Amino acid sequence: MADKAKQQKATSSNASPSANEDSAPLFPPTKPGKPVNYGTNNTLELLERIPSQVVDLKLDEVLTAVKTVDNLCDYPRCKTRTSLMGQDCEHCSKRFCFKHGLPEVHGCGEIKKREARKEFLHPKPLKTIRQEEEHKNAKKKLNEKLKNMQVARMQKTGSTNDKKKK
Repeated sequence: MADKAKQQKATSSNASPSANEDSAPLFPPTKPGKPVNYGTNNTLELLERIPSQVVDLKLDEVLTAVKTVDNLCDYPRCKTRTSLMGQDCEHCSKRFCFKHGLPEVHGCGEIKKREARKEFLHPKPLKTIRQEEEHKNAKKKLNEKLKNMQVARMQKTGSTNDKKKK
């Protein structure tokens, strides 16, 4: 008896969300002039909470929400826009406003501290630094040369194809 009630409830709930999803807003409405509160600054958290059926039906709203969240500081509860000016953390790869950009402020302080300690206790010799720079420059020259050779090859094959067509 209880199983039948559960099945009826499941079938009715499966049928009704699609009707409700079309009319109900994706995010709770706000007062006029205030920005929508998505509840998080993390894009992945935001997308995890939105069912895929809703994403299919309201793709424009979801894309707008994701774009807005991507332009905000990743520090919790900070709503500062970082689209024009912001800092990317080299440790956690998140984007922060200048107020929360320091690793110690947003939570990467321990990693930065370990890195600085390691660099201080075991500095690279000057000879190694020079060799790395020379290696980097040689790699850069090689890539440029390969690119130029590829362009020249494409031009040759393009010109021979043009002659064959005529």
